[in-house]
Amino acid sequence: MTIRNRSAVMVALLVSASILYGMANYYSSSLVLYVVEQTLIQKAPEGSNPVLLRKRLHDLLASIPAKNEKMSRLLQISKQLEKVQSLRPADLNNLLAFERRQ
Repeated sequence: MTIRNRSAVMVALLVSASILYGMANYYSSSLVLYVVEQTLIQKAPEGSNPVLLRKRLHDLLASIPAKNEKMSRLLQISKQLEKVQSLRPADLNNLLAFERRQ
């Protein structure tokens, strides 16, 4: 392989890596939201409406203006969901409360 061919391969690999990094960075918040939604629905109390849970979660996130704060809140919810097998109604209300926790 000549230096020109090696350079072309290296450039192609760098461009591919850059595109993959950009896509991962762009879609990471959507992926975290999806995982938190699904986990919340799975661990919700018996008889909870999944549509209502999604709406409450999206309303909570809509009330937070900054993207970083939204991600922080999603990660807080995720950490709390990891600790329990199933949620009680009071726990669910605390998770989806509109107050900002620091």
